[in-house]
Order: sequence, then C-alpha cells, then structure tokens
Amino acid sequence: MLTRQTPTLIAHRGYSGRYPENTLIAYQAAYDCGARFVELDLQLTADLVPILHHDRSLNRMAGVEVNIIDIASAQLETYSAAYPQRFKDEFSTNTFTHFKVFCEWLKKHDDITTFVEIKQESIDHFDLITVMESIYQQILDTSTQSQCIIIAFNHEVIDYTHKNSTMKTGWVLPAWSDEQYLQLKTLQPDFVFCDVDILPPNNNDIWRGKWEWAVYNLDDIDSAIAMVNRDIYYLETNEIGSLVKSEELLTTTEKRS
Repeated sequence: MLTRQTPTLIAHRGYSGRYPENTLIAYQAAYDCGARFVELDLQLTADLVPILHHDRSLNRMAGVEVNIIDIASAQLETYSAAYPQRFKDEFSTNTFTHFKVFCEWLKKHDDITTFVEIKQESIDHFDLITVMESIYQQILDTSTQSQCIIIAFNHEVIDYTHKNSTMKTGWVLPAWSDEQYLQLKTLQPDFVFCDVDILPPNNNDIWRGKWEWAVYNLDDIDSAIAMVNRDIYYLETNEIGSLVKSEELLTTTEKRS
C-alpha cells in the first residue's frame, strides 16, 4: 500500500519496454500513456551531430558493428533503429532520432520535462566543451531550456552546466562511497540518480540535501511503491505504460514544484 505522496514516473529512454529505446516513437508512446517526465541518452556522430543513443556501438539497436562516433550523421540514416535483438523486424523502418528533431517535438509538448544524459564515450572521443556546445545549441535553437535537465555520470558535465547555463542538473551516481558523497556536496545538483541495486537498504544511510533522489530502474508496481514509502518520489522505469496506469501507485503525471 502507498503510504506517502504519489510519485513522478520517468520514462527511461521513452517507453523502452515496448518500443525501440531512445527513438521518437518510444517518447510519443510514453507521452500517450500519460508520462510527463522522460529520459534520453546522447552521443555525437563524427560530424558532431547529437543523436539519441545509449551505446558507442550501433550493434544492439541496428545490428551492425559500427561505432556512432566514427560515422557522419548522413551515414546513420542508412541504418534502422529497430533493436532487432528484442523486437525482431517489428520496427524495421524505425529511424534514429536526431536531438534537434526531439527538441522540436519537445517544444510542441510543453508539459514534458526531459532528463538529457550526456554519454561519456562522446566526451572521451571529442572533448567536454565540444560535446556540451553541440548539445546546448540544439536546446537554445528550440528554446527548450526550461524543459531540459542535464544529467551525467561525469561530474564535470554538471559543473560545466552550472557555470554556463541556467538549466537544472542531475548527477548519476557512479557508486555509493564517502568519496562520492563529498563530490555530491560539492556539486549540489538538483537531482541525484541512483541505481536501485546500490541504494542502501537503510533510509538513515541515504544522503539528504537540497537534491531530489531519482532511482532506476523500477519496472513493477511493488518495487515502485516500496521506493515511494522510503520517501523517494522520482522513479525511472522501462515499463511506463504499466506503472502510469496503476491504481495502487496512484501516479500523478503533473510536475511537483
């Protein structure tokens, strides 16, 4: 039973349990289900075009052994974002989503907030400033700053965002340790994302501060309710369609202040 306030559900890579992750159809499906918070991953192509994609390789999504950072965006258009390992040929005509296209879609849905995760592979291949400027430009061109929250494992991304924009931030916790806690107190992000597997079982051990905790991934009702009853209200899920309709969870899709 839910004994606390209703949670905010975050659609992890869109409705990724049912559609190819990090593609526009997954976000439209999540929105249609009622999700108003979503998360995405960004990598850059060789010509510095931000693309919604999690891995360095296209193998999982397109079935080809090609690295996204080694090809131009025009070449990416020749591959389908079908996730054949999971969906076989159901989405064989689905395409990779440019961040520019996503931002244009986001602007038309001004009730959505997006957690934009900057992937380390692109930072390592190019550099932090190049990656951040390429991504910021798409956000600025579409005037979606208020709808985007920049998140990353790399604490330098959070620091850079604080110094160069007014956007909110979220740090994805690499591990649970005293060293990470000290880093967290220095960063002071708006959100802290934590893998459910590393979250301490004792509530007294959870670091409290100005930040909101967001835990991933919670794909069943019981796990989600248990987390809310621990006073953690941002829940990231692959199964947004199931959780958002749960009467037990009494999910709200409105933003909390």
